[in-house]
Amino acid sequence: MREVVLYSDLEFDNWVFVESDSNVETYCEQYPEISYVYDGVLHTSVFDMWIKNHDGSKIYREVKYEAELNENDPRNERTIRQIKAQRAYCIENNFTYEVVTEKMLRRSHQELENRLKIISFIKNNQKPKAADHVLSHINNKRRSLQTISELTSTPYALIHDSCLWLYYHGAIQINLDETIICKQSEVWLHE
Repeated sequence: MREVVLYSDLEFDNWVFVESDSNVETYCEQYPEISYVYDGVLHTSVFDMWIKNHDGSKIYREVKYEAELNENDPRNERTIRQIKAQRAYCIENNFTYEVVTEKMLRRSHQELENRLKIISFIKNNQKPKAADHVLSHINNKRRSLQTISELTSTPYALIHDSCLWLYYHGAIQINLDETIICKQSEVWLHE
């Protein structure tokens, strides 16, 4: 596992979402640096994150607090200039650009906590031996972890760990935003 360099709590929350998104193939924080001219002065700007998805799509992302996007607040002049420069760079180069705020990243504290739990589990454990067996009992219908445990006669702890692994690797979905992962959490196949 490589060291990730982040500069704010909001960038950390963004990293949690990106690292736990099975659609993401790779990412690089604080990349790339671009140069632009504003009022005759050369400036540089660095995107908070570059993301490449498994489908080949690439996203250039800036992470900001919603309050920093208020164009009527003179304290935000530098931020607004930076976002305009980044957006122009992406349009010019036909790149996808997005600004992500705390409203998206913190819309559900349960989801954020669950994603952090998944990352922690994945980084500290090997693939559970029961993962393939558990996956064979998951379909397109939402089922609770408790139900799968009962159907398979497998201890809940093994179901739990297997589902975290299967989610991280893109095999299944979990209702992460509805509840802290528990016996009542529901899983279904990732389509």
